[in-house]
Amino acid sequence: MPRSGLTVGYDGRPIVYRWTGMRTYTVCLIRHIVKVAEDLNIRIYYHYGQPDRAIPVHPRIEWRQVGAPTGWWWTFFQIGRVLRQEKVDLFHADYIVPPLASVPTVVTVHDAISALFIEPADFRTRLITNALTLLSVHRSRIVFVPSQSAHRDVVRCFKVPERKITVTPYGVGDEFRPGDRRQAIERLRTRFPVPDSFILTVNFFRPRKNAVLLASSFRELTKRKISIGGLVFVGGCPEEVKRKIIASAGESAERIAFTGYVDDRWLPDFYRACDVFVFPSLYEGFGLPVLEAMACGAPVVVSDADALKELVSDAGIIISVRSPSLLADALERVLTDRELKARLSEKSLCRAERFAWENTATTTWEGYQNAVRRL
Repeated sequence: MPRSGLTVGYDGRPIVYRWTGMRTYTVCLIRHIVKVAEDLNIRIYYHYGQPDRAIPVHPRIEWRQVGAPTGWWWTFFQIGRVLRQEKVDLFHADYIVPPLASVPTVVTVHDAISALFIEPADFRTRLITNALTLLSVHRSRIVFVPSQSAHRDVVRCFKVPERKITVTPYGVGDEFRPGDRRQAIERLRTRFPVPDSFILTVNFFRPRKNAVLLASSFRELTKRKISIGGLVFVGGCPEEVKRKIIASAGESAERIAFTGYVDDRWLPDFYRACDVFVFPSLYEGFGLPVLEAMACGAPVVVSDADALKELVSDAGIIISVRSPSLLADALERVLTDRELKARLSEKSLCRAERFAWENTATTTWEGYQNAVRRL
């Protein structure tokens, strides 16, 4: 029998292909929106691979594999036809919605990195990405963004009417909470080479994440004889980036650990175990790893990128990261001042309490209903 209520399709490829922050956003949104919206039926569409067990089995959640010769063919031609055949009321994707879809669409634009020329890319890729994002934000009924900073960038770069934009900050899962530091270290050591004390960063492999500068700052800290066991980089990383980081760290390179991609279940222990979490990114649309670290009680040091300032507020140390010595100074303060470290940890917890995926889901559900009413 046909189901009553609203049927929303999702581009599930960020989940299946594990596209870092987009995967976390899509997984957590679906988990929570199915709870707050009793009249919502969810269909998750993907190209190839297997459904992800991170999405719970639920009578109103279905997976649909839609084959296609390539990912671009899937986006341009295949998925639009299937959405029409299956009578989906609305389709939600990240950045790029199917241009030829005959059903209404909404889009989440997590940041304006491509349009701001922040990451290196060949001209053809940048042109196609920006053109399709521009088309997507203008054809979609609602444009979701995670921060006021992203709101400003999307309006400026893509000339989107402000009335179409809805700010839906990310949340933080219940698994991200304070815990015993020593126990966290012991659990991590069953799988990863972590020292007794360490500086942590997560999702670092893109140039704007400033990993090379962080390695230089760590080298500076070791020259100053600051007591810290190591620097841990969590996340997948190309060998070329590793070589640059190691070269920048110089004689301190032997105290740097690369974990590679880690399963979600390990992340809370990394945040609990670290002495300080650092995120020197030059640009973010939100900064989800920072929020996760704060929810676990980690003191945080971040760059003065607008979205990070908005997220952290007065709960962490915010600095310009244009030189390794400035970042080293901030890290040294946290590592040598116990009172400051404790105060930052307490502020992190208080700040993180303001962010919940349930709020994200509720605002998104309201956006879906508004989008459908505009028929």
